[in-house]
Amino acid sequence: MLEPKISVIVPVFNSYNLLRKCLDSIRFQTYSNLEVICVNDGSTDESLSVLEEYKAVDQRFVIINQDNQGTGQARNNGLDAATGDYISFVDSDDWLLLNLYQTFIDDLNKLNSSLDIYMFNARQYSTCENDIFPANTLELADWNFHKSKYSIHTFDDCQKPFTRNLAVYNKIFNRNFIVGNKIKFPKNLKYEDMAFCIESCLYAKSIILNGEVFYRYRLEETGTASTEVVPKVFDIFRIVDLIENNILKFKLYESLKYALFQFKYNVFVRYYKYCPEHLKESYYNEMRFRLLSAETQDLDKKIASHLRDYELFLKVKNSTRKIFDNYYKNLH
Repeated sequence: MLEPKISVIVPVFNSYNLLRKCLDSIRFQTYSNLEVICVNDGSTDESLSVLEEYKAVDQRFVIINQDNQGTGQARNNGLDAATGDYISFVDSDDWLLLNLYQTFIDDLNKLNSSLDIYMFNARQYSTCENDIFPANTLELADWNFHKSKYSIHTFDDCQKPFTRNLAVYNKIFNRNFIVGNKIKFPKNLKYEDMAFCIESCLYAKSIILNGEVFYRYRLEETGTASTEVVPKVFDIFRIVDLIENNILKFKLYESLKYALFQFKYNVFVRYYKYCPEHLKESYYNEMRFRLLSAETQDLDKKIASHLRDYELFLKVKNSTRKIFDNYYKNLH
């Protein structure tokens, strides 16, 4: 029986100092039927020379060069080139545990049925603190009817749909599922994986969850995929619009409207800190306008007031930008 091929897509932009650790964690996986598609997104350091070094010794490595267009377009180009049965995304400053793909294949064989998305756990890592953060990317308790890692889920089972389902690095996707539903990363937008993940989860008819940690996510390293130009923080508004449009398309707004409202004030406030000082007023005004508009969208205020972190919304609603700024600085 032919083993499924996994296409591992790695967007690369100026990650020379960290790239070998990432690529080694893919190259030395205990499961070998891989193609490793490295998309060089216009790097100006020595990243390309590292990619060529790996391609020279391992024929599974493929290099795609593109002008700098951002992580989303790099992933889209990787998807277009992929020939595998399944797709995995790895950021070039992160790394995998060496048994991830073999564990996935073993679980797939035991499941013995079609699978759209395989989710697993990731842990954050900070070089500065030299420690692994305890927070999980995947929390099994968020999912109803979860009895084992072979339980088949749909997104309806998730009690916190916008809390821990927004990253692509802790998921493996069926390529036919992605291609068949024409799911792509938004072009020229930061935070593009949020929209991709929610759309794919909404389409998925079969999701399984493995609570084991297989991925190490590196926090806030200069020059990596996670630290792009800060004015791009305004992209979060367009990303949330895309997510809301998909919820409307799937006719799920009524069941998800409170979770969506909670997501909006949490994510808008969270990214306020990335906004440059000279743009903070504009960002705050956009955030406030959107949240006040969201509050009027058929929300029962008594129900909304019991949402987690609702006080963040109230602070934006009732404060000027300067008052909110002082509050936010004390909060962090």
